[in-house]
Amino acid sequence: MRMLELAAVAVALTLSGEAFAQTAPPPSVQAPQPPSPEMRGPDDRVTDFLRMRDEVAGRRAGPTKSKNPVPASPEDIIQGSEVRDSKGVPLGTIESVGKEFAVVAGEAGKVEVEFDSFAKNYKGLLINLPKAKFDSIVSGNKPAR
Repeated sequence: MRMLELAAVAVALTLSGEAFAQTAPPPSVQAPQPPSPEMRGPDDRVTDFLRMRDEVAGRRAGPTKSKNPVPASPEDIIQGSEVRDSKGVPLGTIESVGKEFAVVAGEAGKVEVEFDSFAKNYKGLLINLPKAKFDSIVSGNKPAR
């Protein structure tokens, strides 16, 4: 009986050594963790949100070969770029670019357009407005429906 107890103790000690040896690798081997959301600044969170918004919307900066309109990224909206209506008729050019909008200058005047309103295709930047409606908005007249 005494021999059985000694064998059980020996087996228990042997197994506990194997279980103890299966701990996590030392901290120097683990990959660095990103800072917690509480430790990040508001600029980092805004940047992350804008990046995530662009990824979800399928926005990619740069020219496209698509004939169909695709969402334009803020990097596509550059001062001096030509802007067209939904049918490809030129409306004007981008006069200046703000933080969330661009000023489009047409023949009849200027208007601020939010970045989310821009699209692009192989011809360049687009706005989903017919030229007549855009001109009436720019000139200050009430647009016809």
